[in-house]
Amino acid sequence: MTSAHIRKLHVGGAMIEMDNGTVEVLNPAEILRNQDGIFEVTSPYGHVFQVTCRRGVKMAVREISEPQRAPRTENIAWRIKRVARAVA
Repeated sequence: MTSAHIRKLHVGGAMIEMDNGTVEVLNPAEILRNQDGIFEVTSPYGHVFQVTCRRGVKMAVREISEPQRAPRTENIAWRIKRVARAVA
């Protein structure tokens, strides 16, 4: 992947933001703990979770769907996409 495809690196290169607004990370809890908003988080195995974050408050996690693809062991990154900024 060329540098034109990478918009943001965070936590020692652990977070890479792609052009579509999705980020790939090794540890989603580390990245999301200081965020506010609602995020769609996809595990390396294809599980999809909705994570609601409020700074200073415990995260709320809800499983949305089971894996949609066969597990691949070479991909260990989690994908995170913000779906809403404000959390009531």
